[in-house]
Amino acid sequence: MKKLLLIVLGVLILLALAIVVVPPFINLGAYKARYLPLVEEALGRKVDVGEIRLRIVPEPALRLSGLKVADNPAFSKEPFFAAEQISLRLKLRPLLRGQFQVEEFVLEKPLVNLVKKPDGSFNFSDLGKKKEDGPKREKKEPPRKTREAARLSEMVPALLRIEGGDVTFQSAGQKPLRIRGLDVSLKDFSTDRPFPYRVALSVAGLKPVSLEGQARYQESDATLSLKDNQLTVEDIALALNGTVADLAGAPRLNLSLANEGFEIKPIVQLLAALGVTPKQLEVSGPVGLRVTLAGPSNNLVSQVRARLKGLKVNDPRALKGTVTGEIQLSVPLGGGTSVTQSLRGDGKITAKDGELTNVDLVKKIEQATGLLGMSKEQRAGATTFNTFETDFVLAGGVAQFKRIYLQSPAMEAYGSGQMKLEPQTLDLRIEAALAPGASDRGGKAMAFLKDAQGRLVAPLKITGPAKNPSVNLDNDKMMKRGLGQMMDKGKGSMFEQFFRRR
Repeated sequence: MKKLLLIVLGVLILLALAIVVVPPFINLGAYKARYLPLVEEALGRKVDVGEIRLRIVPEPALRLSGLKVADNPAFSKEPFFAAEQISLRLKLRPLLRGQFQVEEFVLEKPLVNLVKKPDGSFNFSDLGKKKEDGPKREKKEPPRKTREAARLSEMVPALLRIEGGDVTFQSAGQKPLRIRGLDVSLKDFSTDRPFPYRVALSVAGLKPVSLEGQARYQESDATLSLKDNQLTVEDIALALNGTVADLAGAPRLNLSLANEGFEIKPIVQLLAALGVTPKQLEVSGPVGLRVTLAGPSNNLVSQVRARLKGLKVNDPRALKGTVTGEIQLSVPLGGGTSVTQSLRGDGKITAKDGELTNVDLVKKIEQATGLLGMSKEQRAGATTFNTFETDFVLAGGVAQFKRIYLQSPAMEAYGSGQMKLEPQTLDLRIEAALAPGASDRGGKAMAFLKDAQGRLVAPLKITGPAKNPSVNLDNDKMMKRGLGQMMDKGKGSMFEQFFRRR
């Protein structure tokens, strides 16, 4: 008996020495041929891996390098997923019972290629689904969505880290979006209670973007709920709330982002860097913003409400001044139509103490009416104004200006019209009541154009490119005011001198 105990003790000592002396990770490459087919069958994808190594002490761990998962050929020939290294820390007690339970999962430098078809389906939607070989006997089973969701909850460990990820997102008809430097940390994952997480990433032209807070996963319908989360973009913090449902299929979003007061300048600079707005556009000041994203992934609609709280605007295409107001937009993010054509919305804007930068309106009026001799201040550069107001509606690639009002030292103008967004062209009708000093130069010959206050009212058409529109007298309105009758009486040459000059 004593001899047997010595033998057992010797074997245990040898095992302990072997564990300590052998390399920290044992190469399990010889087992790839046995186990990879099982993984491929479970995923429904071709899988390749470089090394597989196992560590016993100080705690069980598994390390894989050079992992590649093929994509569904219907989506892409590029790998769906690749990783430089994957490390799994295992639970010891379940491992001793033959159960493989991951306590911590670390993914280093993964590459993910996401592809979305026009119907909203993604190239990950079929992962883990078994192919149907043909008609089979009916069998009562739980709904597929529930099984997929449950499988996902079982696969996600309590601790998860992704370091240095690279994600490419491709959607039909759109330029691929590439995200670099993706870092993800998730702690205490559970389907029973909220868990903390953090996501950080980089996109070309952007400062680092981060999303953090607490999330809750409901496995019955594969829904992720976010409450009191924070999205930080260009150092601007936006409160994020809502849900992403059907994560196992075509995701459906119902999210809201909000910040009721932040500096808009970094966002304008970002849009200019991305080519969305002109580089010469300058905007700064406080804005309140609320954005919602709703609908299935193939037909998302974004609702945007912006409250302008005294922005300093310098736009060479329109005006400069201090702008207040509210704008509401509906932006469909799916389908083949351009954003400009599908944009819907309305707004009210007021600008104070500025000037029109796209047209020297006073000079154009002077040329059109022949009222030469205005003061230098009235004719210098663009038209200065004390107040500029407009109400507009957006639809079908056109901005309809229901009301335009401008009050300046030289005139008071009212009107309406429209602007096509692509290309930007104007078609406006304005009635400009000139200041008394300019109106007096019209003399008696133009008395029929004066209003009750003795101001000369010039009906104008503003048409052509928004950058440099033409300003002409509106002959139709002139005819209604008696110009036709006066020209029939032989005074055409005089009025031609006053009104036909360009």
